[in-house]
Formats: sequence, structure tokens, C-alpha cells
Amino acid sequence: MDANYHTHTYRCGHARGSDEQYVKAAIDAGFKILGFSDHAPYKGIHIPSDRMDMEHLEGYLSCLEALREKYRDQIDIKIGFEIEYFPFLVDHYKKLLERADYLIVGQHNPTFLDNDLDLYAGEAEIETYGDLIVQAIESGLVSIVAHPDYFMVGRRSWPANGDAVAHRIAEAAARCQVPLEINLNGLRYGTKMIDGQTAHLYPYRRFWEIVAQHPVTCIYGVDAHHPTTLMEKERVLTVNQILADLPLTIIENYRLP
Repeated sequence: MDANYHTHTYRCGHARGSDEQYVKAAIDAGFKILGFSDHAPYKGIHIPSDRMDMEHLEGYLSCLEALREKYRDQIDIKIGFEIEYFPFLVDHYKKLLERADYLIVGQHNPTFLDNDLDLYAGEAEIETYGDLIVQAIESGLVSIVAHPDYFMVGRRSWPANGDAVAHRIAEAAARCQVPLEINLNGLRYGTKMIDGQTAHLYPYRRFWEIVAQHPVTCIYGVDAHHPTTLMEKERVLTVNQILADLPLTIIENYRLP
């Protein structure tokens, strides 16, 4: 793994470390590409523990642009945002993309900034989640789907509509050639009892068993909220054990189109 496109900054309120510390850690870890994709700001929205404010936007961009120039001979820095996809915000996403290299969709809410899926996701919320992920993929605005199995965080059983939703996401990703991220940060939740068996919440094997039935590109994403997380390569080994023997197409040196 020599590229990571999922890196946060202190501006989101739940990550630690300076921007430059993330860059130095990535260099020490042997990354050739480090993509920053902090939670995108929304006009008029102030949630200090969840995402940057609009007033942080210019500082985010200028700081990363300066670091890109400073470390240009050591690492390729990409600048992006992690968004939740809602159709009424398409124009906002387009404006962000004009200033950035890429967007990733990490859908945490089935409704705008409400009803977070890590609290509990019923079948109706999971259906909406799948709809929004597919719309994000089809919009042509996002380059990566982050933690597509995130809906399992608040659950202790595989939902009745889980197979259908997973197939829809994987089919859209394959058709539009948008990679699905195998998120390495889900391991922080530890293991839980799911359907009577001990398992990590994500990556959740059942989801990826379905993905493996489609011609989907998969990539690892560190989802770093602390600089040294970029150096914890053992997370890849643990995730590979969870997904052992699945015929997934995992590209460890993925490059954005």
C-alpha cells in the first residue's frame, strides 16, 4: 500500500495532529501519495466535533498547498474532501471540487446531518443509505466510496435487505468505475457479537462477499485521525484475515484518474 486518500485534520474536531505531522508520518511509512479528505464544511453549519466550518476552508486549502510544494520531492499530496451525498447540495459539491483534486463519499447519515447510522440503522435507513451511495457514484462527482459497509456500526445482525443494498452499491461502483474503500479504521471499534459470532463491524465480511461477485476495484483507506495511524501497517494484515479467500480486486497502488 503506497497511497492513502482518506486522511483527516484537526479541523474536523475529532482528529489530532498538525497537517505537517500527517505528511511526515506518511513519508516515514513509505507512502508515495497522501490524500487529505477532511469532512467538508457546509454553509451555516457549525458542528465543532464533526466537521470543519466554512471559515476553515481557505486555511485548509492554503496549508495543504504549501505542504504539497514543500514536500514535492518526497511525496505527492492530494487535496480532497469527504462528503455525505444529498442531491440538494450538488452545486456545493461542485464548488468544492473546483478547489480540490477529488471528493470521497462517506455516508454517515441517511438524512442531512441527522440520524447517524452509528447509533442504529434499521432497514429503512439502510435502504436510503444505499440509494444515496448509488446516487453519489452516478453523479460523477466522487472518486471513492469510503467505508461502504458503515451501516453495520450500529447493528448486531445483518439486515434483511443487506444483500440487496450491497449488490446495488457494488453494481453501481463497477459500472461507473468508482473504487470501494476497505476501511482500516473500522478496527478501532473492536469486535462485537453479530448474528451470534464475534466480528468487526467494518470491514464486515458479508458485505465484501457480495462485492466479490462484481468486477469492482477495491482500495485500502487508512481513514487517519492521528498521524501515527498512517504507520500502523499491521491493520492491513488484520483486514486481510477478515477478508481471507475472497476474490476481491484490491489495488494497493491505486492512482486517481
